[in-house]
Amino acid sequence: MKILGYTYHKGAWHFTMKCDSSLLNQKKPFFQPDWSEDMRYCRCQVARISRLGKCIEARFAPRYYDAVGVGLNFRAEDIMVRNWAEGTAFDNSLCVGDLLPVEEGEDLSALNDAIARASEKVTLRNGDLIFVDREEEALPIQREQVIEESHLYCKIK
Repeated sequence: MKILGYTYHKGAWHFTMKCDSSLLNQKKPFFQPDWSEDMRYCRCQVARISRLGKCIEARFAPRYYDAVGVGLNFRAEDIMVRNWAEGTAFDNSLCVGDLLPVEEGEDLSALNDAIARASEKVTLRNGDLIFVDREEEALPIQREQVIEESHLYCKIK
């Protein structure tokens, strides 16, 4: 399984690949790593890929995922300045809520664009996750903070 995404940082969108250990189980808290002094998070939309695809046009992207949800993309802002991958792709850096079937009327245009752009670079396969940040500004985290959103629960330790 691959975890692919687009993160907005310093005025531009950046493609990110995370390893499967980056996925944080909702039942476990996010422990702020001691190697970063500026840990932040962005809310994101997440889709689960349901079929093999390469070079997918955005208008056909909805055919390639079967479930969507919300997530939290954790990132170390101070580390990202010198090493993008190290600041975004670390263990437990993505908390994904329950993935639910797609409902009509949902605005998934950002996900469709992300799928189109990611599929130009890598082949998408069943079970891959793709996410796109919903906010341009990352929010700071605080110890003992609880973040709740539709079908998502995450506690910060």
